[in-house]
Amino acid sequence: MKGLIKGCFILFSLILMIAALIKYNQPSIEQSIQKNPDINYAEEIGGKLQSTNFTQKIIVALRAAGYSPDSTIGYLIESPNNQVMTIQLHNLDKFDKSTESEIQNIINIIAKNNELHSFIVDVKLIDAQ
Repeated sequence: MKGLIKGCFILFSLILMIAALIKYNQPSIEQSIQKNPDINYAEEIGGKLQSTNFTQKIIVALRAAGYSPDSTIGYLIESPNNQVMTIQLHNLDKFDKSTESEIQNIINIIAKNNELHSFIVDVKLIDAQ
């Protein structure tokens, strides 16, 4: 009988220790967020885009270069190396590599001047009628 009680006590103690180990070794949600810098980067860059009036600067520069962009620009930001900007242009007769390169260059200069990483630019042509 003493052996049975002793065995149950050891088994119960072992189960408690395993449960405690499992509980204390699980990562918390807060730790997961801190380990994912991309989420923090997207929030940081969003604030920087607003505080520097980046979108407005892009629109003004494109209009000064003779383009007709929409008054909005779309952003998809995952990391410093993966930032995509979508621009919709109106009234553009010809869109070729040189046009794409010129628009990319304008945006890269403005990004650099505002201490931002380069963007991959996706230009969509809109027929304004």
